[in-house]
Amino acid sequence: MDAFDDLEASPVNTEPSTTSETQSRRHVAVIGGGVIGLSSAYRLAQSGLDVTVLERDEIGQGASWGNAGWIVPTLIQPFNSPGAATDAFKTFVTRGGYAALRQFPTPRLAAWGLSFLRHSGSSRSAASMRTLAAMAHDTAEATGQLADELDFEVHRTGLLIPFRSDEALEGYTHTQAQVQELGYEGRVEWLDSQQVAQREPSLSDDLAGGVHLLDELTVRPDSMTSALARGFREAGGELREHTFVTGLDEEPGGRWTVATTSGADLLVDAVVVAAGEHSASLLRKGRARILLQSGRGCSVTLPPVLTLNQAVKIAEVQVACSPFDNGQVRVSGTFDLVGKDAPTNRSRMQHVLDAATPYLPGLAEVDLDEHEVWSGARPTTPDSVPVVGPVGPAPGLYAATGHGTLGMTLAAGTANTIHTHVTRLMRSRGVATA
Repeated sequence: MDAFDDLEASPVNTEPSTTSETQSRRHVAVIGGGVIGLSSAYRLAQSGLDVTVLERDEIGQGASWGNAGWIVPTLIQPFNSPGAATDAFKTFVTRGGYAALRQFPTPRLAAWGLSFLRHSGSSRSAASMRTLAAMAHDTAEATGQLADELDFEVHRTGLLIPFRSDEALEGYTHTQAQVQELGYEGRVEWLDSQQVAQREPSLSDDLAGGVHLLDELTVRPDSMTSALARGFREAGGELREHTFVTGLDEEPGGRWTVATTSGADLLVDAVVVAAGEHSASLLRKGRARILLQSGRGCSVTLPPVLTLNQAVKIAEVQVACSPFDNGQVRVSGTFDLVGKDAPTNRSRMQHVLDAATPYLPGLAEVDLDEHEVWSGARPTTPDSVPVVGPVGPAPGLYAATGHGTLGMTLAAGTANTIHTHVTRLMRSRGVATA
């Protein structure tokens, strides 16, 4: 067998099989307690299903904890855009850019890379962007409603993108036009240098201009995951932390056994795999194959060394800055191709701060040695489109993974899609759902 044979995407079961069984089988296992898994589990529990979340560590402590917390349906440009491969190679060689290769080549990385190259042409990249635009539509509104419902920290102050060069600002007008052609309906204000300074006094005074996307949201990620976990429990859901899944086995009648290290295996009617960078290996246990590659980001959450009136994206160096209610500011960036469970690289966080300081001079005061650096993996597919829905040859197995840098943005929409698929399966088996 060729080394890459087992890496090919498996056939997707797009329709649930019907059955004459009418007993009320309604148990769903969701593997993964991050924002994607918790959002999906909460939505399923609301529909009246019995849902158990299995988390290998602690709820909300993985890639969902220290990210920027942005709900940004305008930032849906796929990683596999034309020229991205060349740009990535340059940063890999210079070791000083937004992206970095920090793992030894493996057959799986090679397979992902080859598929990425195949999807990096203009037509396939455009198709990815159309799909992402559709997935991101109404996500800001849905997340805002969820924040009102569950009472987690949300900032409705938009996203400010400043530019130092006229060329970069002009280039972004094309990007924004593409997004609007695909149905983006958010309010957009183009700003000159003086207006940028008025909106955000903490920025440097040598900017060419910028754009303020007024309807983008920022949430505090740990506030959101904690609220989702609380709401999930109140809806009757069960959370099991420090529980590793070791097997997914099909059973007669369309059920699944989920084997765990705790010894308390589950017999369920559907399984949703939302386990971040561990999703591909878990799905293989259920005879489903997808290609994922971890893109590790890092962040530092700072005391009030500067004040931001809204989230700021420094697009020219790919740095995100998020203000929170307690006065803290989170600075994040990088997209490093790494193996699973790769350690945090503090030098990469220093690169982020160095890149951002010309735009936010207040960051020059930060001594990184005095702060904890966080990093988290953002699994990405070769075409930048998440895998959400039924996978594999047998009914009842679903994926919700591969969101890359858009996990927070797409969480609410992913939950609704998973809810649609799982409840359709349940109804086909005679189970009533809300």
